[in-house]
Amino acid sequence: MPMKTLYKYLPILAIFSLVACGDDSSSTSSNGNGSSEAKDPSEVFSVRKPDQNAYNCHLEAMDIHDTLSAHDVICTFKYEKMDGFIYMQGTPTSCEGFMQAIPVIDNPKIELYVNGNMAKVTEPAYDWGGNHHVDEISFVYDGKKFAYNHSSVGFGWRPCQEMDCIKVYSADGDLIKDGCGEDRTIPIVCNVVDKDGKVKSFEDNFKVCDGDERLLNEEQTSDE
Repeated sequence: MPMKTLYKYLPILAIFSLVACGDDSSSTSSNGNGSSEAKDPSEVFSVRKPDQNAYNCHLEAMDIHDTLSAHDVICTFKYEKMDGFIYMQGTPTSCEGFMQAIPVIDNPKIELYVNGNMAKVTEPAYDWGGNHHVDEISFVYDGKKFAYNHSSVGFGWRPCQEMDCIKVYSADGDLIKDGCGEDRTIPIVCNVVDKDGKVKSFEDNFKVCDGDERLLNEEQTSDE
């Protein structure tokens, strides 16, 4: 092709090149400052519909028969410069309890999405938290153990919301930072996946539970 003809079509070729490149960003990309761009975890994880008949439980002491559902949870993940989500799939493998059936989830599947990428975790664990369901998710990542817990419990040591904070431990089990104190220094938001595989929004609507000791102490102080 003559050079003059080639020059004639260069602007058109440039336009086609830009269109072909386009915007290749996706839910698993990260921006320049290393923070997660994902706003909806369903864009990141393949969220299942939890099995509503995951385990048939029989407690001999009280002759209790119960059918236990899978328990799946999605939470935000925020620590220092790390930002993302975790997704736990919890399928009961046995049950325990006396007055009521409590699921035992020995081998939860935990996925971590952080700073725009999927990351591998080890030692995934989930504790239902007894009759009052003061539950905890934990896993090891980046040489640290992250334990999701509750910063507030109400009357009878019962939480009024899902896990809302993180405790961080060293690989040796030493506490690095307790983000679950009254000041809730490492806040997160957790939502249970419903039977249709959906979760609520991840707005932080944390509140101190009615019956929390700090509220009772404030009431006593105000009455003096």
